[in-house]
Amino acid sequence: MANRARLFISVCACLLFAHSLIAEEVQQPVQQNPPPSNGAKVLILGDSLALCGFGERLDERFRKSPQVKATFTYITCGTNPLSWLKERPYTHIQTHCGFVSIESNPASGHVKTLHDVYGQTRGHTPGSHPVPKLEDLLTSLQPDILIMQTGTNLFELFPDHKSVSPHRHGPALRSYLAPFINKAVKTPSNLRKIYWVSPPTSGRVSKEIQDFVLQQTRNDIGPVAEVIDSRELVAYPYHHMEPDKEHFLGADMDQWADKVFEIVERDLSSPSFASLKPLTETAAVQGPASEPTPPAEPPKGKALQVRAKLVAKTKPVPVKEFLPYQEFLVGYLYDVVGVIDGQYPEKQILVMHPAYIKLEEQRLGHWRVGRTYRLELHELENTVWKTAKSKDDSGLINLEPYIRVQDEMKHPDHAR
Repeated sequence: MANRARLFISVCACLLFAHSLIAEEVQQPVQQNPPPSNGAKVLILGDSLALCGFGERLDERFRKSPQVKATFTYITCGTNPLSWLKERPYTHIQTHCGFVSIESNPASGHVKTLHDVYGQTRGHTPGSHPVPKLEDLLTSLQPDILIMQTGTNLFELFPDHKSVSPHRHGPALRSYLAPFINKAVKTPSNLRKIYWVSPPTSGRVSKEIQDFVLQQTRNDIGPVAEVIDSRELVAYPYHHMEPDKEHFLGADMDQWADKVFEIVERDLSSPSFASLKPLTETAAVQGPASEPTPPAEPPKGKALQVRAKLVAKTKPVPVKEFLPYQEFLVGYLYDVVGVIDGQYPEKQILVMHPAYIKLEEQRLGHWRVGRTYRLELHELENTVWKTAKSKDDSGLINLEPYIRVQDEMKHPDHAR
């Protein structure tokens, strides 16, 4: 475990931007020109890419802007849009691989920060932190602008990282996007505009997937949020790229943050911005995107039970290729011998097995090709495992992935 921790720190240089800080709250004067009394309040939310420097850089730019009265930034590793909502199964979800908050206090002129990331002190690994909830942030902070940087973890909805099935992946993506936007619109607040910062180019998944996710995002939430295609703002390959070919740091990260800032500040400088009414008064997600609810925990007693023969196993990738995340799934393909309880019409079934949990390698050697097993399963879609990093070499994107009930309960946030 010690060697793995050292490896984690060595390959996660993108999380070292807070190396001079310790995991405790500190206060320091805000270095900025005094904002006008009617300046905007900005709320920034981000995932692990924001921990690589994007979040801190963007926060700094807004904090120095004369157009901005207060800035509040929250960055949580491993999140998807639903992680920020109170609905199950994400009600009490926590981040275990890095957390940063940077909060203005306009009255005192100070900023309160909390940094807990890998490597900020020698051998340090972050603890667990509850993911802040959008409803609470909007109510307590009353921001005028929300900047949501997210989407990379939604690539895990595509098991083979190459292929798109629109009739299946479209609704799956919508179930993660629409609930967030609907909550942002319906929660009473001063929120007047949402900027949805989609992922920069990823080297882990195909261009077809990235194009599909962007277009689906624009279709589903474009009427309410301004969707920013980050691939147009920073070029791939990046100069300082992590082994997962997705995370990066340095000048490219600063460039990405600066260009997002320029887009938002241009709007802030426009005379028309001051006349915008709160979204609670003016906006509503139209069409089918307005109805989906977040994936719910499956009802007890509704597990599918089958007898199935294992015919193919996907090998896990090296740890460095899914860091800074701590969980990783691999696809096992089974021939269905018989259905014991429930309904399943296909002749084969894809089951995702945890290969790593909290960076600990799981023992999968006893699962042997050619043997028949009794499996009690839930659809992966209905669990907090859905957007965990994964790999499936079966190529059968028509099969809905499942997970064993016993494995589902091993997720660090399952019991929360």
